[in-house]
Amino acid sequence: MPHYWPLLCVLILLNLTTSATAESADEYGSVPVIDAQSDYPGAVTDRVAFLAEQGERLSVEQVQSLIGRNPTVLARPQTSVLVNGINSGAIWLVADVLNPTDDPILRRVSVRTGWLERVDFFLLPDDRPPEHFVSGDQIPLDERSLAKRIPSADYPFPPGKTRLLLRIETADPMLVPLYFSSLTTSHGREQSETAFYSFVYGAMFALSAYNLMLFAGLRQRRYLFYSLYMGSYLAMTASYSGIGMALLWPNAVGWQQWAPPLLMLCFASAGLAFATNFLDTKRHQPRLHRAIQILLGAYFALVTTCIALNEQGAALRLAFLVVPVFSALMLYMGVSSWLSGNQAARYFLLGTLASVVGASISALTVSGVIPYTQPGYYAVDIGMVLDAMLLALALADLVRRNEQARMTAERNARIDPLTGLNNRRGFLPVAESLWSLVSRKNRNICVVVIDIDHFKNINDQYGHAAGDRVLKAIAGELDRSRRKGDLLARWGGEEFTLLLPETDQAEAHKVAERFRHNIEQLVTTDRGKMIRCTISVGVASPHSEHVSLDHAIATADHNLYQAKVLGRNQVCIGSTSDEPEKDLPSTEKIS
Repeated sequence: MPHYWPLLCVLILLNLTTSATAESADEYGSVPVIDAQSDYPGAVTDRVAFLAEQGERLSVEQVQSLIGRNPTVLARPQTSVLVNGINSGAIWLVADVLNPTDDPILRRVSVRTGWLERVDFFLLPDDRPPEHFVSGDQIPLDERSLAKRIPSADYPFPPGKTRLLLRIETADPMLVPLYFSSLTTSHGREQSETAFYSFVYGAMFALSAYNLMLFAGLRQRRYLFYSLYMGSYLAMTASYSGIGMALLWPNAVGWQQWAPPLLMLCFASAGLAFATNFLDTKRHQPRLHRAIQILLGAYFALVTTCIALNEQGAALRLAFLVVPVFSALMLYMGVSSWLSGNQAARYFLLGTLASVVGASISALTVSGVIPYTQPGYYAVDIGMVLDAMLLALALADLVRRNEQARMTAERNARIDPLTGLNNRRGFLPVAESLWSLVSRKNRNICVVVIDIDHFKNINDQYGHAAGDRVLKAIAGELDRSRRKGDLLARWGGEEFTLLLPETDQAEAHKVAERFRHNIEQLVTTDRGKMIRCTISVGVASPHSEHVSLDHAIATADHNLYQAKVLGRNQVCIGSTSDEPEKDLPSTEKIS
């Protein structure tokens, strides 16, 4: 499977060279021999020799002649995977396959790299006609010798010696893991790869689709950018691995040649768009945000120029050269955002590190620095899956934080900051719902309005700080004195309101008297001075199911006015009716 990270690292390691990693053959004049009876489970590139074309295209006869005249033209790879730079020219792999038995042995020869443009398999037995198989991205799927996403050829090697020649050319980075195995082993390998791809593509497609649905519902662009980031990675790897041509565009040869650099551009752009939106660089790092916009604009202009000039190699070099800038920017944005206190950036940073580590392992694997293994080869995909999952966690964490902030803001909007009681906004929705429910069932319910007597004098004599302490003390006492199920709120200023469900007038009067008595006994100290105060209470209960809560509160407020008129520190109780509401006196001018 293609990996833009490993290929970039390979490209840097080899410095865009045109000669493969190799050493001269130890035994000049000898072509490496592969035993046809052996069923090799891994790559066998280190068991063959190769030579690189120098300019002009070579024919089979010319290659044979070169080997015959000067065997030193052959070199031997140092590792099981042959690597070379972008647009580095064609190479030939050479080996003699020896079948010591009397019967043909069927073997599959394959180069398990999905982006090679053309691979020609030449089989030259000693006493039989030669065979030629062809595959690669330049050839539509149904015109290949084997209609598979990777270049392959099945051949029954006859008894004796068969010269195996492979000519491989591509404008993309040359990466050649050659396999020589039975069909059973090859099928098992393909099944393992299919299972792995299914996991990677399934997980990332699910995350991409889920966030696209979130964007459709919430209209927040970070979800769209995340979906495009994951989706462009899937499209990019599908173009490189051959999965895209095998499943989506089997005959679109022209598109297949240009898809990798274009989709790499889309991947980098979507990744940076997600990062800048998620980390809000426009607000927190405006200079960096502007620099990223300029970089992407220049990148688009250069790629467009390459397309106009039909310079595929230049477009690929540009695509790979942008990757280290992309990765550095992603890491820098993650680190700087985390250090600046953005807690959600920790998931973003961990995800970016996972993809970088995975890509580095793949790069070291394909470049031969560490032994070639399947887990090492696919480390970049594993890293990207972890990156996708951690970025999903980052989005979820951001959503959680935003939801907490929203809930806190809503709670603060409904709670009186001084007393901690509900304010009108917090009281009314619950009270109206409860009032409607009780009224429909024709149950008892009462409203109580409480006002602190002579509260203005307390503020004038002791100061507003002392007045605030008195308010908090009275609110605390009312909260402690109320019954479970009673709804209490600070109505404004020094006034409080209670809703007493399942309470008739007599019981409401007892509750109100308990409030009045407890407050009368309450003492608040201020700089050694004791402050006492009293409350006046108005109580109202409906005598009709058609009475509204607002009418009941207005009636209780009128009864409170009567308690003030009658001398304060007392409870005045009455009932409402479904008659039209009249202008009732207010307690605003009477403390």
